[in-house]
Amino acid sequence: MENLFSKVNLTIGEAADSPFMNKIGIYQDGTTPMYRDVDGKLWAISGHSHVGHISVFSGTTLDDMKEEYPICTNFCVGHADYAFDRIRYPEGVKARGSVWPFGLYICPKTHRFFCFFHNETGWNGKGTAYDSLGPCEIPKLDSDFRHIGLMHSDDEGRNWTFDRWVMTAETVCFTENYNPGAGNVTGQKMGEICLGSGDFSIYIEPDGDYIYIFYNIIYVDMIAGHWTRCDTYLSRTRKRTDGIMGDFVKYYDGAFCEPGNFGKETPVFRNSWHPRVVYFEELKCYVATSSPLSFGDSNKIVADVMDIRTSTDLVNWSEPIRAKRAGSEFGNHYMAIVYDKQDRQPNIVPGKEFYILSNHNGTDVLKYLSKID
Repeated sequence: MENLFSKVNLTIGEAADSPFMNKIGIYQDGTTPMYRDVDGKLWAISGHSHVGHISVFSGTTLDDMKEEYPICTNFCVGHADYAFDRIRYPEGVKARGSVWPFGLYICPKTHRFFCFFHNETGWNGKGTAYDSLGPCEIPKLDSDFRHIGLMHSDDEGRNWTFDRWVMTAETVCFTENYNPGAGNVTGQKMGEICLGSGDFSIYIEPDGDYIYIFYNIIYVDMIAGHWTRCDTYLSRTRKRTDGIMGDFVKYYDGAFCEPGNFGKETPVFRNSWHPRVVYFEELKCYVATSSPLSFGDSNKIVADVMDIRTSTDLVNWSEPIRAKRAGSEFGNHYMAIVYDKQDRQPNIVPGKEFYILSNHNGTDVLKYLSKID
C-alpha cells in the first residue's frame, strides 16, 4: 500500500511551549488527549497521578488554552487493597497503581466527560507493585502488566468516578513466576510473555458511529532479557448519546469480532510505539504517528523518532516513512499531530497547517507549528 504522506513535503517549525509544562506541575507521560465539545470549546486533560498532578485545560486553541483546575477522583490510586474502588482487573487480580490519561471524549447530549487511561501494575503500588518476576519497586525491563481503564465526570472534569476496565489482552496479567492473588488461574509461562493492552490513544469519528482505541501490546523475552515486539492493535465501541460508554470490540482476523477483555486481536501495523491517528482531509487519508523499537541499542528500548503511516480505512496501513526536520530525523518518545482551530475536532486536519506535540516520559510537552505542501 502506498504511503500517501510520501507525496507531500513536511515542514516542521521551531519548538515552543505548550500549555502542558513541568513548571505548573504537569508531567505528561504519553500523548495528551483533547476534544472539542458541542459548543466549540477545546478541552484537554494532562498530567500523571503519581508525578505532579492531573489537570483539566480549556480554551479555543492551543495558543490560548490554559489550566482550569486539578482533577479530584472519587477513588484512590496506589495500594491494591484500596485503589480503583476495589474493582479488580478482569483477571480477578486486585487493581493497583496510577492513572495515565490518554483519551478524552465529551458526550454531545449529556456533556459527560469520559477519560480513558493507561494503568500498569509495576508503578506506584505503594508496596503492592509487581512485574513479570514478582513484587518490585521498578519493573525489570518495564515488564509489568497493562490495562485500559475508564472514568467519567459530570462537572467538566473537576471530579471523576471510576467506571471499569475496558481493555485487557487475551493473556492474563501475571506469569507462572508470581501469582498476585488470582487463585486458580494459570499465569503465562516464562519466556516470551505479553504485557497486556495499553500505551494507546483514541480516534473519534466526528460524523461516524465509532470511538476507536489504537493500543500497543508489548512482548518481552524474559530469558534473553529484551523486548521482542511492540505492535499496534485496534478496538472500537459505538458512540451513544445517553451518557453511557459501551463495551469495546477488538479487530481480529479481518473483522471487529472479539471482546475488549480477553478477546483475540490482530495487529493493524507493527513495530510502533504509542500510536496516534488523525485524518487529513487534504490527502483523503488517515495518518498515524508512532516510534519504532530501537533494536540493537542497549541504551534505550524505543528509538524516539517519528514514523508516519497512512490508511484509507483504519485497518490497512502503509509502511512508515521517517519524519525529518532540517535534514535530520525528528521525533520523541511521544508525538501527536493536532489541529486546534474551532472549525474541526483536534484529530481532523482540514488543510495544510497543524501542530506536532512532542514529549518524553514526564517532560515538557513542546509544540511545533508544521505544514505540508
